Amino acid sequence: MVFSSVSFLFYFLPAFLICYFAVPGLRAKNLVLLAFSLVFYAWGGLANVVVLAVSIVANYFFALLIDTRLERWRLRMLGLAVAANLAGLIAFKYAGFLAENLNLLLPEGAQLPVVHPALPLGISFFTFHAISYLVDVYRHKARANGRFEEIAVYITMFPQLVAGPIVRYSTIAHRIRARRTTLGRVSAGLRIFVIGLSWKVLIADEVAPICPPSAPMAQI
Repeated sequence: MVFSSVSFLFYFLPAFLICYFAVPGLRAKNLVLLAFSLVFYAWGGLANVVVLAVSIVANYFFALLIDTRLERWRLRMLGLAVAANLAGLIAFKYAGFLAENLNLLLPEGAQLPVVHPALPLGISFFTFHAISYLVDVYRHKARANGRFEEIAVYITMFPQLVAGPIVRYSTIAHRIRARRTTLGRVSAGLRIFVIGLSWKVLIADEVAPICPPSAPMAQI
Protein backbone atom coordinates (compact mmCIF):
# COMPACT_ATOMS: atom_id res chain seq x y z
CA MET A 1 0.00 0.00 0.00
CA VAL A 2 1.41 3.37 -1.01
CA PHE A 3 0.32 6.74 0.33
CA SER A 4 -1.01 7.88 -3.03
CA SER A 5 -3.18 4.79 -3.61
CA VAL A 6 -6.97 4.77 -3.46
CA SER A 7 -6.83 2.08 -0.75
CA PHE A 8 -4.79 4.33 1.53
CA LEU A 9 -6.43 7.70 0.82
CA PHE A 10 -10.08 6.64 0.82
CA TYR A 11 -10.18 3.57 3.07
CA PHE A 12 -7.19 3.09 5.34
CA LEU A 13 -6.50 6.71 6.34
CA PRO A 14 -10.15 7.69 7.07
CA ALA A 15 -10.68 4.48 9.07
CA PHE A 16 -7.53 5.15 11.07
CA LEU A 17 -8.48 8.77 11.85
CA ILE A 18 -12.01 7.80 12.92
CA CYS A 19 -10.75 5.06 15.25
CA TYR A 20 -7.87 7.17 16.58
CA PHE A 21 -10.02 10.12 17.62
CA ALA A 22 -12.91 7.92 18.78
CA VAL A 23 -11.00 6.18 21.57
CA PRO A 24 -10.30 8.01 24.85
CA GLY A 25 -6.87 8.23 26.41
CA LEU A 26 -3.40 8.29 24.91
CA ARG A 27 -2.63 4.66 25.64
CA ALA A 28 -5.71 3.57 23.69
CA LYS A 29 -4.71 5.87 20.83
CA ASN A 30 -1.26 4.27 20.79
CA LEU A 31 -2.87 0.84 20.55
CA VAL A 32 -4.98 2.04 17.61
CA LEU A 33 -1.86 3.44 15.93
CA LEU A 34 -0.04 0.15 16.52
CA ALA A 35 -2.92 -1.95 15.17
CA PHE A 36 -3.27 0.12 12.00
CA SER A 37 0.51 0.19 11.51
CA LEU A 38 0.60 -3.61 11.60
CA VAL A 39 -2.30 -3.80 9.12
CA PHE A 40 -0.48 -1.33 6.86
CA TYR A 41 2.68 -3.43 7.02
CA ALA A 42 0.83 -6.73 6.60
CA TRP A 43 -0.60 -5.40 3.35
CA GLY A 44 2.77 -6.29 1.80
CA GLY A 45 2.67 -9.87 3.12
CA LEU A 46 1.96 -11.60 6.42
CA ALA A 47 5.43 -13.16 6.47
CA ASN A 48 6.86 -9.66 6.81
CA VAL A 49 4.95 -9.15 10.06
CA VAL A 50 6.65 -12.17 11.65
CA VAL A 51 10.10 -10.69 11.01
CA LEU A 52 8.97 -7.29 12.29
CA ALA A 53 7.43 -8.83 15.43
CA VAL A 54 10.63 -10.77 16.23
CA SER A 55 12.64 -7.55 15.87
CA ILE A 56 10.31 -5.61 18.18
CA VAL A 57 10.24 -8.27 20.91
CA ALA A 58 14.01 -8.87 20.79
CA ASN A 59 14.90 -5.18 20.96
CA TYR A 60 12.38 -4.52 23.72
CA PHE A 61 14.21 -7.02 25.95
CA PHE A 62 17.66 -5.97 24.73
CA ALA A 63 16.96 -2.40 25.88
CA LEU A 64 15.77 -3.57 29.31
CA LEU A 65 18.95 -5.62 29.73
CA ILE A 66 21.18 -2.73 28.66
CA ASP A 67 19.45 -0.38 31.09
CA THR A 68 19.69 -2.70 34.10
CA ARG A 69 23.17 -4.14 33.63
CA LEU A 70 26.23 -2.95 35.50
CA GLU A 71 28.25 -0.36 33.62
CA ARG A 72 31.00 -2.77 32.57
CA TRP A 73 28.44 -5.09 30.95
CA ARG A 74 26.35 -2.47 29.19
CA LEU A 75 28.70 -2.02 26.22
CA ARG A 76 28.94 -5.79 25.71
CA MET A 77 25.16 -6.11 25.80
CA LEU A 78 24.83 -3.24 23.30
CA GLY A 79 27.36 -4.92 21.01
CA LEU A 80 25.45 -8.20 21.19
CA ALA A 81 22.14 -6.45 20.44
CA VAL A 82 23.53 -4.47 17.51
CA ALA A 83 25.22 -7.59 16.12
CA ALA A 84 21.93 -9.52 16.33
CA ASN A 85 20.08 -6.76 14.48
CA LEU A 86 22.72 -6.50 11.76
CA ALA A 87 22.90 -10.29 11.42
CA GLY A 88 19.21 -10.39 10.59
CA LEU A 89 19.57 -7.54 8.10
CA ILE A 90 22.58 -9.16 6.40
CA ALA A 91 20.88 -12.57 6.29
CA PHE A 92 17.91 -11.21 4.37
CA LYS A 93 19.74 -8.74 2.12
CA TYR A 94 23.09 -10.37 1.42
CA ALA A 95 22.91 -14.11 2.21
CA GLY A 96 22.67 -15.13 -1.44
CA PHE A 97 25.29 -12.61 -2.53
CA LEU A 98 27.79 -13.77 0.11
CA ALA A 99 27.19 -17.45 -0.68
CA GLU A 100 27.71 -16.90 -4.40
CA ASN A 101 31.03 -15.14 -3.81
CA LEU A 102 32.27 -17.67 -1.25
CA ASN A 103 31.46 -20.47 -3.68
CA LEU A 104 33.97 -18.96 -6.10
CA LEU A 105 36.69 -19.69 -3.55
CA LEU A 106 35.48 -23.03 -2.22
CA PRO A 107 36.08 -26.42 -3.87
CA GLU A 108 33.10 -27.91 -5.68
CA GLY A 109 32.23 -30.42 -2.97
CA ALA A 110 32.16 -27.80 -0.20
CA GLN A 111 30.08 -25.11 -1.84
CA LEU A 112 27.32 -23.41 0.10
CA PRO A 113 23.66 -23.40 -0.93
CA VAL A 114 22.65 -20.09 -2.50
CA VAL A 115 19.43 -18.81 -0.96
CA HIS A 116 17.78 -15.50 -1.75
CA PRO A 117 15.11 -15.03 0.97
CA ALA A 118 12.23 -12.69 0.29
CA LEU A 119 13.24 -9.26 1.57
CA PRO A 120 10.82 -7.91 4.22
CA LEU A 121 9.51 -4.44 3.47
CA GLY A 122 11.43 -1.65 5.18
CA ILE A 123 13.78 -4.00 7.00
CA SER A 124 16.61 -1.46 6.88
CA PHE A 125 14.41 1.27 8.37
CA PHE A 126 12.99 -0.70 11.27
CA THR A 127 16.35 -2.33 12.01
CA PHE A 128 18.17 0.99 12.30
CA HIS A 129 15.22 2.45 14.22
CA ALA A 130 15.65 -0.31 16.77
CA ILE A 131 19.43 0.21 16.92
CA SER A 132 18.97 3.95 17.50
CA TYR A 133 16.71 3.12 20.45
CA LEU A 134 19.31 0.78 21.94
CA VAL A 135 22.07 3.36 21.51
CA ASP A 136 19.96 6.07 23.18
CA VAL A 137 19.38 3.75 26.14
CA TYR A 138 23.09 2.94 26.35
CA ARG A 139 24.06 6.63 26.26
CA HIS A 140 21.49 7.48 28.95
CA LYS A 141 19.60 9.74 26.54
CA ALA A 142 16.49 7.70 27.29
CA ARG A 143 15.42 5.04 29.74
CA ALA A 144 14.39 1.62 28.53
CA ASN A 145 10.63 1.78 28.10
CA GLY A 146 8.74 -0.88 30.01
CA ARG A 147 5.57 -0.33 28.01
CA PHE A 148 5.86 -2.76 25.13
CA GLU A 149 3.22 -1.05 22.98
CA GLU A 150 5.13 2.27 23.07
CA ILE A 151 8.29 0.66 21.70
CA ALA A 152 6.21 -1.17 19.10
CA VAL A 153 4.57 2.13 18.08
CA TYR A 154 7.99 3.80 17.76
CA ILE A 155 9.30 1.08 15.46
CA THR A 156 6.14 0.37 13.43
CA MET A 157 4.54 3.81 13.01
CA PHE A 158 3.12 3.52 9.49
CA PRO A 159 3.96 7.03 8.19
CA GLN A 160 7.68 6.14 8.31
CA LEU A 161 7.84 2.35 8.59
CA VAL A 162 8.68 1.47 4.97
CA ALA A 163 10.17 4.72 3.70
CA GLY A 164 11.73 6.47 6.68
CA PRO A 165 13.09 8.79 7.82
CA ILE A 166 14.90 7.24 10.76
CA VAL A 167 13.99 9.23 13.89
CA ARG A 168 15.96 8.80 17.12
CA TYR A 169 13.93 7.49 20.02
CA SER A 170 15.10 10.25 22.36
CA THR A 171 13.71 12.83 19.92
CA ILE A 172 10.10 11.64 20.08
CA ALA A 173 9.91 9.60 23.31
CA HIS A 174 7.94 12.33 25.08
CA ARG A 175 5.47 12.55 22.17
CA ILE A 176 4.69 8.86 22.38
CA ARG A 177 3.63 9.23 26.01
CA ALA A 178 2.28 12.80 26.05
CA ARG A 179 0.87 14.61 23.04
CA ARG A 180 -2.18 16.65 22.17
CA THR A 181 -4.01 17.53 19.00
CA THR A 182 -4.64 21.18 18.16
CA LEU A 183 -6.13 22.92 15.15
CA GLY A 184 -2.75 24.43 14.30
CA ARG A 185 -1.01 21.06 14.35
CA VAL A 186 -3.73 19.47 12.24
CA SER A 187 -3.42 22.32 9.73
CA ALA A 188 0.37 21.99 9.57
CA GLY A 189 0.15 18.21 9.17
CA LEU A 190 -2.41 18.47 6.37
CA ARG A 191 -0.30 21.05 4.58
CA ILE A 192 2.80 18.85 4.71
CA PHE A 193 0.81 15.79 3.61
CA VAL A 194 -0.81 17.59 0.66
CA ILE A 195 2.49 19.06 -0.52
CA GLY A 196 4.25 15.69 -0.29
CA LEU A 197 1.40 13.89 -2.03
CA SER A 198 1.40 16.49 -4.81
CA TRP A 199 5.12 16.08 -5.40
CA LYS A 200 4.68 12.28 -5.49
CA VAL A 201 1.71 12.26 -7.90
CA LEU A 202 2.45 15.26 -10.10
CA ILE A 203 6.24 15.06 -10.32
CA ALA A 204 7.74 11.74 -9.17
CA ASP A 205 5.14 9.46 -10.78
CA GLU A 206 5.34 11.38 -14.08
CA VAL A 207 9.14 11.45 -14.22
CA ALA A 208 9.66 7.80 -13.16
CA PRO A 209 8.62 6.22 -16.52
CA ILE A 210 11.19 8.22 -18.48
CA CYS A 211 14.08 7.53 -16.10
CA PRO A 212 16.31 4.50 -16.64
CA PRO A 213 16.00 1.78 -13.97
CA SER A 214 19.55 2.34 -12.76
CA ALA A 215 21.31 5.50 -13.86
CA PRO A 216 25.13 5.33 -13.72
CA MET A 217 26.84 7.41 -11.07
CA ALA A 218 28.24 10.68 -12.28
CA GLN A 219 32.00 10.73 -12.67
CA ILE A 220 33.73 13.24 -10.40
